[in-house]
Amino acid sequence: MTTTAPLATTNPWLHPLAEGNPPPLSERLIRALEAHQAAEAADVASCLQVAQRLGDPVADLLVGMIVEDEQRHDALLRSMIRRLHEEVEFVAAPDAVPVLTEPGLGTAETAADIAASIRGLMRNEHEGSRHLRHLARQEPTLYGGLYPLLLETIARDSEKHATILRYLLHEIEGRTG
Repeated sequence: MTTTAPLATTNPWLHPLAEGNPPPLSERLIRALEAHQAAEAADVASCLQVAQRLGDPVADLLVGMIVEDEQRHDALLRSMIRRLHEEVEFVAAPDAVPVLTEPGLGTAETAADIAASIRGLMRNEHEGSRHLRHLARQEPTLYGGLYPLLLETIARDSEKHATILRYLLHEIEGRTG
């Protein structure tokens, strides 16, 4: 008969940099929110580039709607992160959020290139939505349920953004097809 030892919850092999203990949930939430904030900033830059490459007033309007939401999300996430920092007395890096930009594709750019960018943005919106809902489930009672509620509203906006981007994608495909 073979016996097995239970896996210790503080196994240093599973969490070698934390001396065997995972970081507290609030610190993980802070890092996750900061990562989401940075990803949204990168997506805003990509959305603005797509609108500029399309040069279409309807695309400008729709991308403007997405950008306004993302700016509101950024302010909200910044506030949530600041509150969590205050609560756990966690010393964080400066509030600088890196913005990734795509190099311009030049005059030889095709509708297929723009469509690929839009598909990537749609995928990011769907993944971001799922991630935010996952975070909300991890701490469902944080601040009396306020944080999960706020994360859900941002997730729903992300789904709305994916719908807007899908419309732009159909318009581009309709022009070339």
